[in-house]
Amino acid sequence: LLSKFRAGGEKSLSASHINNYIDCPLKFYFTALENLSEESDVQESVEADVFGTIFHRLMEVIYKRFYNIDVTPNALTAIINNDAYLNEVLEIAFSKYFFKDEGKPRKLQGQYYLIGEILKSYVKQTLKVDIKSTPFRYIGSEYRFNTPYKVNEQLAVNFKGSIDRIDNVGDFVRIIDYKTGTGETKFKDIQQLFDSTKDKRPYQILQVFVYGLFYLIQNPDTKLSPAVYYLRSIFNDFDPKITMDKVPVNDLNSCLPEFKDKFDEVVEEIFNPSVPFTQTQNNKNCQWCSFKDLCNK
Repeated sequence: LLSKFRAGGEKSLSASHINNYIDCPLKFYFTALENLSEESDVQESVEADVFGTIFHRLMEVIYKRFYNIDVTPNALTAIINNDAYLNEVLEIAFSKYFFKDEGKPRKLQGQYYLIGEILKSYVKQTLKVDIKSTPFRYIGSEYRFNTPYKVNEQLAVNFKGSIDRIDNVGDFVRIIDYKTGTGETKFKDIQQLFDSTKDKRPYQILQVFVYGLFYLIQNPDTKLSPAVYYLRSIFNDFDPKITMDKVPVNDLNSCLPEFKDKFDEVVEEIFNPSVPFTQTQNNKNCQWCSFKDLCNK
């Protein structure tokens, strides 16, 4: 089963797969090798997914107009105050992703109106956070990669991913990952990102670091600054910048060698036939796991 993920095969690993393996090798087996869905309540998950998809789409449409030009505080403030424009973009996104009726936007009513208002408030607050980083240049959204990654002389593995947004802030390229929930932007050291024995491992930071690793492989000599926007936290004096041991990670290259070593170790272990896909020893990881009934945890 794993051979399909090797370079030249038809499947690719992702940052989510790596996080699943760290949390629980058996969970990785279920999701990556058996293609089992992680969601227990399909309807609820679809709505949560669509919410995230629409938010991503709104941000992409808003920023497209700024491609390769300076984004200023005045420009973002004008969008924040332009409800008619935001409603129009919202209705177009809903028609495509929620109603599956692209090209036929309609006024949002009832619960859809309420969901729309919540989305709009998140968009406005995200733009307010963005104002703190102005001036910057918007480079792109949904930057996708699907590429072979050489782990060692014997092992090369396909990896794929999608970076939500890329900006140019001064001398730095900033990669942004949007998260609909809450989470950490601070962590102690690289080891913490890979330590499944600790509760509340900052897996979101690991994910954006994986994106950074692959962006730097394709765009070497870039000063790369990773950031995570947590929508549930964005109203509370929020700073999306990642900090390690209280020092901002302005350039991922500074900690990339250590991160890459740990990352490679995990990938090597996944492909090591003598290491079985066992259950996690940390029962806290099982609390919200969709597969706990399958493995009797």
